[in-house]
Amino acid sequence: MKTKTVKSKPRVMLTLELEDQGQDFLRWDVLNGVVVGCSPFQGSLWNGTKVLSAKVGYSPEIVTRHGERTFLRYPVTKITKKKERTRRG
Repeated sequence: MKTKTVKSKPRVMLTLELEDQGQDFLRWDVLNGVVVGCSPFQGSLWNGTKVLSAKVGYSPEIVTRHGERTFLRYPVTKITKKKERTRRG
């Protein structure tokens, strides 16, 4: 019996660096549109937030974990994109 190999879509990781206005977080790691890392603090508050749009110089449009659609107060200063390859096991 022949087995099919299913190709998964590459996962896209973005790092959003935010303008420093004295807040406790300056960077979000976003995987396929969802915040998966927040540094240096407040990961427990922001992880799981959906990012609808992000552009340098503008505040990202987000949907919070509680379903509220809004804009973050802090503009994006830099976006770094990294494609991740899935592991085959």
